[in-house]
Amino acid sequence: MPAESITSTAPSSRTTASPGEGTRPEPDNRAPVGLPVTTPSTPALAEAGTAIYQLAVAHTWRRRGHPVVPCSRTSKRPLVEGWGSSATEAELAPFYDVRQVDAWWSSIHPRAHVGLLTRHVLVVDCDMPKGPSGLAGRWAGCQDGTDVLAARLAELGLAWPETYTVLTPSGGIHLYFVMPEDPIGCRTGTGRSKDPGGEPAAGHIGPLVDVRGVGGYVIAAGSYSPKAGRPYERISPAAVRPAPLPDALAELLRQRPAPPPTPAPSIPVTYGRRADRYAQAALAGAAQDVAEVEAGRGNALLFARARRLAELSSTAPRVLTLDEVERVLVPVVLGRPVHDPARRWTEAEARATIRSGWNTGLRGAAA
Repeated sequence: MPAESITSTAPSSRTTASPGEGTRPEPDNRAPVGLPVTTPSTPALAEAGTAIYQLAVAHTWRRRGHPVVPCSRTSKRPLVEGWGSSATEAELAPFYDVRQVDAWWSSIHPRAHVGLLTRHVLVVDCDMPKGPSGLAGRWAGCQDGTDVLAARLAELGLAWPETYTVLTPSGGIHLYFVMPEDPIGCRTGTGRSKDPGGEPAAGHIGPLVDVRGVGGYVIAAGSYSPKAGRPYERISPAAVRPAPLPDALAELLRQRPAPPPTPAPSIPVTYGRRADRYAQAALAGAAQDVAEVEAGRGNALLFARARRLAELSSTAPRVLTLDEVERVLVPVVLGRPVHDPARRWTEAEARATIRSGWNTGLRGAAA
């Protein structure tokens, strides 16, 4: 987008349904469409000019089919709530609505930054370092977030993407991509606050590179920064639209750290009778089996192990009691899937299954 003005251009001919409005143009990345107002970049323009300009930018992105939110001109934080990752499309309707947008930028929050909620696009935000020196450690030789992203793309065998690109007032860049069908959330820096020079955590690109996806926002292209005296400016050619996110980059961003294995409870070793030692081993083995069982089989296995321990209890009454079996096995299953992966064990359910298996085992032993 030219830094001097927002000029009116014809919207895309393809339209889709939009919350809060009958139809909306399919998102594109051409120079923002809207009122032919001048960027308030000269001291001669009054504050009212800034408000009109920001309103035009907000409506530009709204017409493209993107929800917008007013943001502070100083902190850049959103000035209204209700737009987070858990918000439904119905709850996001005000952020698309022409009357609400008018109210926000005309009277409630005039001259506010235009925040773009990253629901339909994913934005890779390459920042500038806060200090004068470059990065160190894993990122030695990188001067800013753009260098870090270039290094990661090279590792993935990817060229620098040709996509909608915005220059921020601080000198960083925003790369806009089409949000994948399987949406991606936000990622911040390396994911490791203690070691910004080290290897990034799974799902993160690296220092000075943030990813704004579902539940996030960026200051939209065209929005004017009074502090810097310039707008967020599109620097990609007018014909270039947000590109699909490269598969290798999407795969990297979807990575999750492997959950730590559930350790079996530590059971003190006793040096008494052979039966006691065998009972100790049986209890430890039951805990390990339950900790490693696949989702959906936990209930049956917990019942079976509790039943078997009850059958052995008469041979080692000092070791195998119901209280001791519950003390060891209940913490192992808490929070794990029961039958349906969506359902998790509660303490009451775990105790009920253990007691059912235990009582069945006692009846079998008596028989």
